[in-house]
Amino acid sequence: MRLLIATILVSSLIVQSAYAQLPSAGQANTANDSSCANDPSWTAPQKPFRIYGNTWYVGPHGLGVFLITAPTGDVLIDGGVPGDAALIEANIRNLGINLRDIKWILISHAHCDHAGGIAQLAHDTGAQVIASAADTSLLARGGHDDPEYGDRFLFPPVHVTRKVTDGESLRLGDLMLTARLTPGHTKGNTTWTWTSCEGKRCLHMVDVGSLSAPDYKLIGNPKYPGIVKDFEYSFAMVAALPCDIPLAPHPGMVLFWERVAKREQGDADALIDPTGCRAYAKYARESFEAQLAKQRADAASAK
Repeated sequence: MRLLIATILVSSLIVQSAYAQLPSAGQANTANDSSCANDPSWTAPQKPFRIYGNTWYVGPHGLGVFLITAPTGDVLIDGGVPGDAALIEANIRNLGINLRDIKWILISHAHCDHAGGIAQLAHDTGAQVIASAADTSLLARGGHDDPEYGDRFLFPPVHVTRKVTDGESLRLGDLMLTARLTPGHTKGNTTWTWTSCEGKRCLHMVDVGSLSAPDYKLIGNPKYPGIVKDFEYSFAMVAALPCDIPLAPHPGMVLFWERVAKREQGDADALIDPTGCRAYAKYARESFEAQLAKQRADAASAK
C-alpha cells in the first residue's frame, strides 16, 4: 500500500520535464506561455458519472473536476489544464445540464493543472469564480512568479470575483460548501467540503487540497518563508475533517479510481472511505518530513 500511494503521489506532481505548448484558442494572453506537464491522463476523455447524490465527476480521467447540482444553481470545482474546458463542458452537457445553470466555479489552488481551464469556463458559463484570498494574485498573474515554479507553468489569467477565508461557508440556495484553507502546496491551497444526500443518507464530501511539495524549496525560501508551518497546519486540518467520501484534484491521491472499480464490480459503498482523508494526510506528512529532513541535512553539510 505504501508503495502504491508513493507511486500515486509522484504521478500527481507537476513533472518538470516533458511539458509542451498547448493550443491557446479562446484563451487570452497565452500564445507564448509554457503549459502544464504533458501527462496524457490530464486531457484523457472520461465519461461523466454520479459519485454520490448530487455530486458528479465531470473532468478528464486524470484530474478531479466535480459538479454539485441543485435546483437553485450548480457549482463546479476546478477546471483542468488549459484546453480542458471543452471536454469538461461536453461532460456537463452530456448530463443534461445547461452551462448557464452553473453559478459558481470554485478553485482548489492556483496551478495550471487545476486553474488552466477556469478562464474559459467562467466565460462560457457566466459563473462567479471563487478562490481563497491567498491565491487570488497568483491566479490573476496566470501562474507568473510562482513561489516554487517561477514562470514555468503558466495558464490564462483568472479573475476571482469572490475571495474566501479559512472556515468560510458559502450558500447558494440549497447548497452549502465550506472552504478549509490548507496552505503549503500553494499559499491559498483550499480543501472544499460539502454534504451530499441520497434519500435520508447524507455523507461528508471532501475535495482534499494537494499536500505534496514536489521539488519545493522548504528551507530558506524567501518567497514563502512560512511554508513549513503552513504544511504542518494543513496535515492536521485534513486529518481532522469529517470525511466520508474523499475526493482530490488528482484522483490518485485518495485511490479514487480503485474505489470506482470496486463499485462497478458490485460494492455499492466502495466510494465511502471515512479513513481516506486521514490516510492521505498521514502519508503526505511522512513524505514531507523526509523531504524536509534531507534539505536540512544538505543545508548543514553545505556550511
